[in-house]
Amino acid sequence: MDTDKITLFNISVQEKDKNRCNVYIDGEYSFSLSLEIVMKYHLKKGAEIDEKELNLIKEEDEFSYAVKRALNYIAKSLKTKKEVKTYLIGKGFSENAVKYATEKLISYGYIDDYNYAKQYLENCKKTQGDRLSDYKLMAKGISKEIIGKVREEVDNNQYENAKALAEKKLKNKEKSKENILKTYRYLIGRGFSYEEAEYAVSFFKEDK
Repeated sequence: MDTDKITLFNISVQEKDKNRCNVYIDGEYSFSLSLEIVMKYHLKKGAEIDEKELNLIKEEDEFSYAVKRALNYIAKSLKTKKEVKTYLIGKGFSENAVKYATEKLISYGYIDDYNYAKQYLENCKKTQGDRLSDYKLMAKGISKEIIGKVREEVDNNQYENAKALAEKKLKNKEKSKENILKTYRYLIGRGFSYEEAEYAVSFFKEDK
């Protein structure tokens, strides 16, 4: 018998996912393939296949499956390149499959760190200072360069945003030194600068 040939003992459709098949070699489960790949290469019980060719088929399947899983992951909400990579790695995909899937989705426009950063800043500019939003975006893998370019496009007056947030925080509260100080600290905690926070609370210091 040719040692380079592998005999497929059996192939069966998975119970939980009818689009994938379990492949058995020597009577034991070995790996899974998509039904599409199985049909494409005419794989069936008892078939003999070259080991090198089988490895290429398995790689093709993994790459395709990684793209599918990534698409399902980003279907619920926008994700950054880093988030998608982390997700796929956590699902056990190889480094090459992760790279292939992320680059494929970037080419399709499904992953766009610039667009992600722009939408994020548009949505949070009234509730977060630049320091906090920068920190959160960089934690998601967005580069400082992208953040800087996006900020040039997003209309964002942090002084007025801090003031509006202070008004909301102090609404129906006594404008005491203690409450104003708490509001000041709150604004700092939300990522506003000391100057922005001081500007915001200055409008309430004379309100007794």
